[in-house]
Amino acid sequence: MLSLIGIILLIKIYFMLFIVDFTIGFYSFLTSLTLCSIFLFSYLKFKDPLVNIKKKFNDTEPLISIIIPVKNEEENIENCIKSCINSSYKNKEIIVVNDGSTDKTPRILERLMKENPNALRVLHLPINLGKKHAIEKAIEIANGKFYVFMDSDCNMFDDAVENLVKIFLSDNEIGAITGHGNVRNADTGNLLEKIQDVWFDGQYRIIKGMEGSFSSLTCCSGSLSAFRREAIINHIHEWANDRFLGMEFKFATDRRLTAFILAEKIKLSSEKLIKNKQIKENGRKIKSQQWKLKYSPSVKVEIGVPKTLRSLIKQQIRWRKSFIRSIFATGSIYWQRPLPVAIIYYLTIALRLFRPYIIIKSLIILPLTGDILSGIFYLGGAMFSGLMYGIDVRLRKPGYPRWFYRPLMNVISTFIFTWLIIYAAITIKNKTWR
Repeated sequence: MLSLIGIILLIKIYFMLFIVDFTIGFYSFLTSLTLCSIFLFSYLKFKDPLVNIKKKFNDTEPLISIIIPVKNEEENIENCIKSCINSSYKNKEIIVVNDGSTDKTPRILERLMKENPNALRVLHLPINLGKKHAIEKAIEIANGKFYVFMDSDCNMFDDAVENLVKIFLSDNEIGAITGHGNVRNADTGNLLEKIQDVWFDGQYRIIKGMEGSFSSLTCCSGSLSAFRREAIINHIHEWANDRFLGMEFKFATDRRLTAFILAEKIKLSSEKLIKNKQIKENGRKIKSQQWKLKYSPSVKVEIGVPKTLRSLIKQQIRWRKSFIRSIFATGSIYWQRPLPVAIIYYLTIALRLFRPYIIIKSLIILPLTGDILSGIFYLGGAMFSGLMYGIDVRLRKPGYPRWFYRPLMNVISTFIFTWLIIYAAITIKNKTWR
């Protein structure tokens, strides 16, 4: 895989210098260079933090608070909660916050609470406050040492929480962990669900794997992520009341919370302070103690995804508003992280922001002047990137039937999603969530 991407990178250099429009060629070269770097670190540097951890639990293990905000999820919420109740980790509390639901969700929650009085607590908010405020309300009554946040349309695997706790207990400097998500019922779903399933797999294993290899995730996904209490407790209120452009900002929930942890410095224990003092006296440099943010493919969750193009576009608009917010939040502090992952992050932002111009030039402006080859070159590069992610999934999962759908996501992204960044920027003050 790395050799193939490297060969394509060399070919693109030749095309950029001698054949296609230089701007298009240079952009395509940077895209492949970024792709090569992401795959390189994901393959050669990433290691599942659960590997080599051999620990069995007993009743003295730490209490875990599983927090689920929910609004109008009558079709999914029961399976979501039952997946938490059936978790193999025993020392847990499950707190569900009904955020002003108007469907059958409240009745389902009441029934489940009566059936599981020792495992489930439900908070009913009379009006919809939003996901962040709902989580803040739950944390006010949560007693756990670690918090597990999960979206109400997701189902966790039985061993997900157990694996999360093992990773946390293996390293006191880990502040957050995000799991690996795949689309629920992708085998029987429609074409759009199958495309999203293979896309999610690469986004988690390759992108988060690369970031996780530097302990520097840019987004702990809302589908299933866990946080050490001391890493976020002082930021919850500010996060819940996040303001952007002079207004309360409902979007960027996951990215914004992650940014707080990325910027937070660990309060060192007395033992650690003594050790650092000895290192300083010996003339060696002391690295700043920042929280580690990890990704583990062993922490698995099934995700509910949009089933229609219309609903998928609405989701992507929200995500792009989150992306815009993260440029100022994560972008302002990510330079403090290891240099390779920081360069990849800022380069990726630049490529995404310039993509609309590149598409217009390669597919409209240049063809009108007779240069059709540059447009073909750009589209070929986009399809190649999608194909690499698809082949990667196929190699990691022998027999996986949906790998060839991956390039289709690049087609959808090129002709639809790319332009949503413009719409998201124009309508960013619109607070409507759905």
